Amino acid sequence: MGERTRELSLLITGDILCFLLALFLTLTVRYVELPTAELLAAHIGPFAILTGVWVFIFYIAGLYDKHTVFLKNVLVARIMHTQVANIIIAAFLFLIIPFGIAPKTNLVIYLVISVTLITLWRVMGYNYLSPKNTHKAILIADGEEAVELADEINNNDRYNYSFVRIIDEQTAIGTPEFESKLLAFIEREQIRIVVANPRGAYIEQVLPKLFELSFAKFEFTFLDFYRVYEDLFDRVPLSAVKYDWFVTHVSQSKSLLYDISKRTADIIGAVLLAIPCVVIVPFAALAIRLDDGGPLFYRAERIGQYNRPFTLYKFRTKTGADAGSAVLNSTLVDTRVGRFLRRTRIDELPQLVNVVRGDLSFIGPRPELPALADVYKTEIPYYNARHFIKPGLSGWAQINDYDAPRGGVDLVRTSKKLSYDLFYLRHRSLFLDLEIALKTVNTLIRRTGA
Repeated sequence: MGERTRELSLLITGDILCFLLALFLTLTVRYVELPTAELLAAHIGPFAILTGVWVFIFYIAGLYDKHTVFLKNVLVARIMHTQVANIIIAAFLFLIIPFGIAPKTNLVIYLVISVTLITLWRVMGYNYLSPKNTHKAILIADGEEAVELADEINNNDRYNYSFVRIIDEQTAIGTPEFESKLLAFIEREQIRIVVANPRGAYIEQVLPKLFELSFAKFEFTFLDFYRVYEDLFDRVPLSAVKYDWFVTHVSQSKSLLYDISKRTADIIGAVLLAIPCVVIVPFAALAIRLDDGGPLFYRAERIGQYNRPFTLYKFRTKTGADAGSAVLNSTLVDTRVGRFLRRTRIDELPQLVNVVRGDLSFIGPRPELPALADVYKTEIPYYNARHFIKPGLSGWAQINDYDAPRGGVDLVRTSKKLSYDLFYLRHRSLFLDLEIALKTVNTLIRRTGA
């Protein structure tokens, strides 16, 4: 398919060109004439470095996430906020690196021009230049996930095909001479892509012929429904998860290098974060004491790796010494200081102790309350598989689904969260951990997860 690769390449190329054009226009406006070769040469080096930094910041800010280009109602504000941050970073770099130019006025002009160009490019230019093919496709699959996939493809012009027919099990079984009619439809409508669930019993009869037409005669492209779903939504379709899925896709141990590197990163990260904690913790402790005089910390049991319980530490943010314990319908309320601690995530700083002890990693599925885990492992198939790896302070589910359930039983949203956790279980790597870490930083800065 390659939609994601084409999209990223086009977006990044367009952004870089906008940054460079913004520099040319900035110099033109600043000096009220076309910039000379010498002036351009003096600025192009420093701004080329800044462009690389800014593209990286764009990535952290989520401007290269899937679908971002289509969220026009929030796109302008996100670009503006990100470029303001980029200009602040640029000013800081100019202070510490001897570039040999004085950009104070230039940066202000550049901010206005670059935001304008990037916004025009993202809102109008990208849609005009992005490849648009009208390949016809059919979807042979069942269930809510099939409907979700069809809605995503047919209602989003980032893809180069659309489904003209969805065939479910009931239709397939109830259609006489299903194979011949399906093949005739593919030929008559000039179908170029067939997305199908290869495990469906009702499709087994036509798979040999579909395989021949696709892989021997190359008349259309045959795609696995589950793979397409996972590529589009970055989560595992739960209907695909059977015992053989774990045997095929989940290694019982990653490489020794990955395990050692991740644990080393956890230790180093905890030590580095402990440095500002030396300043923050005394003030937080004093504020809690002055607020209601209660305990500074609470200890709550959570389910860790291999279903082993462990004690989680946090600053107390609710009334009562037992605030935060595994009580599903607690009537406890936030203290005045607690609301601030939760909003700023200062309440989670004591969890660095859990990281050092090895109970938690910085990246992994969020640890669950034992009482909730007991419910979910009974009601949601394969739920306990998420406990195969060490839980984390942040994870793939948290950066992709901010509406994850908190505190009470919610089977629907927890099932969705599990689909993200299984995606991480399958694809976990240092690169994916770094992506989660960067986007978590962005979430904390924007407070979207607060």
